[in-house]
Amino acid sequence: MSDFTAAQAAVVRIERAEEGRWDLSVISDSGVRMGHGEYLFQADQDDAQSEIAAAAEFVRGYGFRFESDAVVGDGPDAFWAPLLPLDA
Repeated sequence: MSDFTAAQAAVVRIERAEEGRWDLSVISDSGVRMGHGEYLFQADQDDAQSEIAAAAEFVRGYGFRFESDAVVGDGPDAFWAPLLPLDA
């Protein structure tokens, strides 16, 4: 876990790193990567719902959540969503 506040964490970024692996990052409002994880999956599990669920679980570990309808595409294999504190 990183030591940062809810005011510093801005978004989660979900990006395909290679076949079978998505990189998950918590990005600060100034663009600094503050937390990182990986989601490894089987080819038959490569769908938007699985990726969003993995990202939601990842950011919960940092005390955040995001609305699944707020996920925005950022290129063919990258997505991001604004973070909210778990208690908000």
